[in-house]
Amino acid sequence: MDWGLLPDFLMVARTRSLTAAADRLGVNHSTIYRRLNQLESQLNCRLFERLSTGYRLTAEGEALRSHAEFMEAEAFRAERLLGGADVTLRGEVRLTAPENLVYEFLPNYLERFHQQYPEIRVSVLVTNTDLDLNRREADLALRATSSPPDYLVGRKLTDIGWAIFAAPEFLEERGGPANLKAAGDYPWVGPEAALMHIPGYRWVVGQIPEKRIVMRGSTLNAIARLAQSGLGLAALPMDQARAELQPLLELPTTPMSALWLLTHADLRHVARIRVLMDFLAEAFREDPRWPAFRGIAPG
Repeated sequence: MDWGLLPDFLMVARTRSLTAAADRLGVNHSTIYRRLNQLESQLNCRLFERLSTGYRLTAEGEALRSHAEFMEAEAFRAERLLGGADVTLRGEVRLTAPENLVYEFLPNYLERFHQQYPEIRVSVLVTNTDLDLNRREADLALRATSSPPDYLVGRKLTDIGWAIFAAPEFLEERGGPANLKAAGDYPWVGPEAALMHIPGYRWVVGQIPEKRIVMRGSTLNAIARLAQSGLGLAALPMDQARAELQPLLELPTTPMSALWLLTHADLRHVARIRVLMDFLAEAFREDPRWPAFRGIAPG
């Protein structure tokens, strides 16, 4: 069996789609199709049922998946352990972060980092989903979480409160809610299903009548921009506060988002990752905007 075919097999097993697997692996649809047929021919068995709803593993496919995932995990572990011995201040660091942080804060931070460490190339992966650091999808993550996984190490940068926001034009025309209960009487920009893991949006779904949701967004930035246009109220983290979007009421039932800077435990001694972690932690700590994001100032 050609071991090089296993990554393609695993990606199809995880996505249940040739097209999605091809996109994730950066190849075309026909390449994935050919490699799957080649693997099935080598093993002399069918690994997938081709259904209208997608690719589903056969019993033989399930058996192969467990072995292939073990091999994959060991390969990633070897890569991390060997990479962990790197003490040079050069090379690539893949940093993943949500789009609101990438657009608003990281450009200035990373420009200064590049001036100090010109031989370290930072690749910024903009995503609102959590990339798997265990599988080396990224080396370093800025992530909002209350409890990082045990295999990740790093530092907590700050707490970020959540609030109900509105555009000044909206407030001038309609006024704002006096309390959280009254918020259900106003139009809202709500979340798409992809954001329902966030406590603030679970609060929205639980407290705001469906008929009040006039528009939805699938990212924090989309919701913020829609609310900024005057469409309705929105629940957002305090780092979205700006002149065009004002926080009105804190969400006390929503726990603060803790912003963490994380890497895999096996990579914590890699020099280029360590210096970027230290630099970003210092940049966040010195940025005068961050203390205000913990909540709405009284008065």
